[in-house]
Amino acid sequence: MERLRIEYGTGYMELNIEAFFPCKMPAARKAARLINSYCSDETRAELLSELREMADGYKALCVMYREIEEALPADTPERRHWRAQFNKTEVLRKRMEGNIRLITGGGKE
Repeated sequence: MERLRIEYGTGYMELNIEAFFPCKMPAARKAARLINSYCSDETRAELLSELREMADGYKALCVMYREIEEALPADTPERRHWRAQFNKTEVLRKRMEGNIRLITGGGKE
């Protein structure tokens, strides 16, 4: 699934999944409300599968960045670089988990 098409009473919306997710919570709440109201269970399941796959990718990157960082000597520019990469990826992973939680109905709306 590359694009998610949400059709509702007055029109439709298409989301490019890899460009839209992971998104910040205000946008995720709006999208989750539309997805949960207007998408079929099959479409939601397919979307959730794709999002979980992306979350697993972020998790694997976090592990890799952490291992690289820990292998380097302390207080070096290279170690700080890999720590920053880990931090950025960790933010995206947590954001994706929040997006998944909203779409599955487990979060606040």
